[in-house]
Amino acid sequence: MPPSPASAPALLACDLDGTLLDHESAPIPGARGALEELVRAGALFAVVTGRPLRSARRATAALGVEPIVFACYHGALIALPGGAVLRHLPVPPGPGRAVIAGGLDAGVAVTVWDVDEPRELEPGADYADEPGASASRLVLHGDPATVARLLTGLREEWAGRLRVSPIRPGFIGVFAPQVDKGDALRFVAAHLGVPMTRTAACGDGTADETLLAAAAVRIAVGGEPHELGHLEDVVVADWTRLPDVLRTRVLPLL
Repeated sequence: MPPSPASAPALLACDLDGTLLDHESAPIPGARGALEELVRAGALFAVVTGRPLRSARRATAALGVEPIVFACYHGALIALPGGAVLRHLPVPPGPGRAVIAGGLDAGVAVTVWDVDEPRELEPGADYADEPGASASRLVLHGDPATVARLLTGLREEWAGRLRVSPIRPGFIGVFAPQVDKGDALRFVAAHLGVPMTRTAACGDGTADETLLAAAAVRIAVGGEPHELGHLEDVVVADWTRLPDVLRTRVLPLL
């Protein structure tokens, strides 16, 4: 039987880059102490990130606080710290093969992340068996102008059938259409027996909008005006204030 709302735990789901980590991938000052305090008080800590699982593990090791769950590739792969997979939403092979063909033909490289193992395909490579049935994401990368043109075309061609997102100049991520950070939070909360009314989330950019929108407590990391400032009841906090905001906003859920 799931716990009653009064006795249920609370869940804090955080993005990594730009949120708990600075632009050099170093933990922000005070983050570890705030997270450790919340975990001691009974909060469940989860990471929801665009990073691969191996990279997210390294980041949280540097942070010094291990999450109870990792939701990686924007939620395409949800796993326990030991590596056991709770959910995997792979790129559909047919559309994925078409994306790979278009990228290689345009002269850019493609990285196929098979669950959490990368394989590199260079222009001219044989892609007949790619991406297979277990690709967490495809990353097209190369000349920024070429990749920008591909981004526009892929979004138009695969709207509703694939999720196509910019990563940074010269890089595009391609995912299954249902991959979404907010959906990942709902899945993790259900798995842990946490009502959505007892969830908190923090993130720093548009990739985190659905994550924050799904949570009861919403923390947007950065300065004012913030691109997530339109969300209802959102609290905006820069890195210097984030540890204290985590305490004041999450502790009342416990």
